[in-house]
Amino acid sequence: MTDSRILKTYEEEELEKLLKKLDTQNWLTEYDESKNQLSFSRKQSLSIRLPFCFTYQNEKLKSSNFMIVLIHSGEAALAYSEDDQITEHKMVKAYMVRQKQGKSQIKHLKTKGKSKAGSRVRLAGTDHFFEEINQKIAEWDEYFAIDKIAISCNKTLQPYFFNRTDAALKKDDDRLFKIPKHIQEANFENLTSIHNYLISTEFKFHDSDTKFIQSIISDLDNE
Repeated sequence: MTDSRILKTYEEEELEKLLKKLDTQNWLTEYDESKNQLSFSRKQSLSIRLPFCFTYQNEKLKSSNFMIVLIHSGEAALAYSEDDQITEHKMVKAYMVRQKQGKSQIKHLKTKGKSKAGSRVRLAGTDHFFEEINQKIAEWDEYFAIDKIAISCNKTLQPYFFNRTDAALKKDDDRLFKIPKHIQEANFENLTSIHNYLISTEFKFHDSDTKFIQSIISDLDNE
């Protein structure tokens, strides 16, 4: 038996109607805040990841603002979203990649352990790169009310982001949500694509429940 997923974009009123339809089934509902996901007890598993522009409190939807942080070697894409729209964004680039090997200086030092003049320049660029990212995050976090933070940052780079003395975010910040998608590059195109994914409603279900899910979606579409 395989799992299926469907992405839909709903306004708040439509999303409330969806939750009411599911509520009439009298299933036990559990909310996982770390995934912004509702799970329903029934014979086959069914869960719905809510749009990031909403949270679920006291069995009701509540609007929420969120930030997106995409970090790759030498490039980062940041965005702040309010009312399901990107209202602020910033792209950050740095000289971190060794030209011939196409490998970041951080990864090179982990394997070779040597530092020459060019390496020191790249490391200085790396430090400024993460400093610039942290400054922007700290600025937005102070100015805006940010409820959630969606992040994509590989394990090699995480210590350079989270363990700085000026780190704007800690690894145990309960607002953090790891984006469950592979992101090839931290550019504006992927930033907007991830934003569109996050503000969508994601149905996750077994194939045996396909007709039931399609029926609910069709009812909403036709109302």
